[in-house]
Amino acid sequence: MKQLQKQRKKIMTFLLTFGIVFGLLGAMPVHAQDENASESTTFDVKIVHTNDIHARVEEDDYNQVIGMDRLSKIAQTFTAGADGSLMLDSGDIFHGQPIATLVQGESVAKLMKACGYDAMTAGNHDWSYGKDRLKELGGIANVKILSGNIKNADGTSFFDTDALVKEITKNGKTLKIGVFGVSDPNMKDKTTPSNVEGLEFQDAIAYANMEAAALKADGCNVVIALSHTLNPKNLAAQVDGVDLWLCGHEHIELSDTVTTPNGSKAYVSESGYYLNTVGLIDLNCTMDAEGSVHVDYNKTSVDYEAAQNYPKDASVTAILDAIKAENETALNRVIGTSPVELDGVWEHIRIGQTNLGNVITDAYLLATGADIAFENAGGIRASVAAGTITYGDVINVSPYGNYVVTKKLTGAQIKNMLETSLTIQKNCIAANDSGEWDAWPNDSGSYLQVGGITVSFDPAQPEGSRVLSVKKDGQELNNTKEYIVAVNNYLAGSDSYPALAEAAEIGEYSCCEELLIRFFEQGSDAIATSASKQNMIQTTKESTEPVPPTTPETPSVPVTPAVPEQPAKEQPKSPKTEVKKDDAGGTKASAKNPKTGDDNTLLCWILLLLLSGSVGSICLVQKNKK
Repeated sequence: MKQLQKQRKKIMTFLLTFGIVFGLLGAMPVHAQDENASESTTFDVKIVHTNDIHARVEEDDYNQVIGMDRLSKIAQTFTAGADGSLMLDSGDIFHGQPIATLVQGESVAKLMKACGYDAMTAGNHDWSYGKDRLKELGGIANVKILSGNIKNADGTSFFDTDALVKEITKNGKTLKIGVFGVSDPNMKDKTTPSNVEGLEFQDAIAYANMEAAALKADGCNVVIALSHTLNPKNLAAQVDGVDLWLCGHEHIELSDTVTTPNGSKAYVSESGYYLNTVGLIDLNCTMDAEGSVHVDYNKTSVDYEAAQNYPKDASVTAILDAIKAENETALNRVIGTSPVELDGVWEHIRIGQTNLGNVITDAYLLATGADIAFENAGGIRASVAAGTITYGDVINVSPYGNYVVTKKLTGAQIKNMLETSLTIQKNCIAANDSGEWDAWPNDSGSYLQVGGITVSFDPAQPEGSRVLSVKKDGQELNNTKEYIVAVNNYLAGSDSYPALAEAAEIGEYSCCEELLIRFFEQGSDAIATSASKQNMIQTTKESTEPVPPTTPETPSVPVTPAVPEQPAKEQPKSPKTEVKKDDAGGTKASAKNPKTGDDNTLLCWILLLLLSGSVGSICLVQKNKK
């Protein structure tokens, strides 16, 4: 019996010793991990991101535009004290407002330089002044334009460099960040063909994979891609090696992650449009002893209201003021001569076709080659006097910075649009005749000025039957045939014309005022011919004799109403959102989970506790047996 007890004591001693030793061995990786952790370095990198500014560089409370001088101070405040920073844009910045188009984008380039932008990618509207001018603007802005998939005919890159590499040193370690840009090949069809003549827009996915791999091979720890593209998440999900995508073109607020083909995660961001939002992104890049880097992301979107908490950068405000003063001289530049007054009186363009409506729609047809053109009455803000025409006169007519797009509609859809327009016209005529300002309908600005077609109509017929005939080049429109229609981008999304709004864009062109200037530059004969056209002919079903135009020589309400029905500035659509936020209001994502060894240590301690429990149980059993 004593012999048996001795053997049991030996077994218990062995098990206890084994458990202690095993536990110590299990604890050793924790010590090693802590040692490695002490050798890691975290780089605090700040990214300031914008996209689709469209030359909205001045603060505008009505349209919630932050302004470049306040943007500069936001960037300075956010990046202060960081280990490294980048200011990046995803395209469509140089074009879109008179302050830019007057000097072919130079004003915006100067402001970009003052704000400290590092790089951008090219948006489709950035090509509006031509490919050579775009490269010049990059030089004025002191910014690298990165769109490496855009090639010359000989296969070389059109822009001077394909990537920007930034090195940040801290604690004796160097973090290398690579930035490249890519443009959606569809963008080539969204600018005037002559702007990109001789250039090839290569496959975006193939190029992005190749360039990301090249930057990684060059030792870049973090790769950032700038893109101007449709469906940014779809692009990001097909490319390996990119940690952060900063996108533009879709005019949305986006903060999300996607899984790439090799199973990695990529963070995708877009920051509104018209400078109503600035994206501030924290990149916490932790480099371990072996040089591996783990990246955590946190994005804060600063909207117009939040931006008011920041002061303006006085130096940028001074540049902006100087630009506006210089533009005053440009506004007086003579661009043509009109033999007649071109009627843009507020009431007249809402109750009938005017000669200015003819000229504007003919300008759209000339620039686009479309079959038909429409302009909403609300897009015409002034008349043009007979005689000398200046740049300022044109800006007064078309002040919004809207641009022209083309879409395809069937003959039946076009006739339906005209029926809707005639309903609006009928209500506007009644309001005009009443002499009561409040009688004007809210959609009065949606009445259409037309070009490229001759419309016969009878306002006395029932709704839906007022359009008697629509002819193009003397031939009646075919209800099932598709026709190319040119309109401004504001009208293109109008709720008054759902078929137009739902149709896909097939082309994008320059600003409305630029196209009007080109038309005036043809000379007075072209203006006279356009102004004399009769595009809308009122008649009756019983007679084909035209009825005199309904536009009165002297309207029954004031020529210049005290309060215009349409706002003096374009009202932007609410930005689409696709955002995932954490409880603190930021948006977080992680590129990968760091290997800490905590799981192995925990397993070792569990085994030790189990063994200790077993030993205790054996001792308790032996004691009970005694």
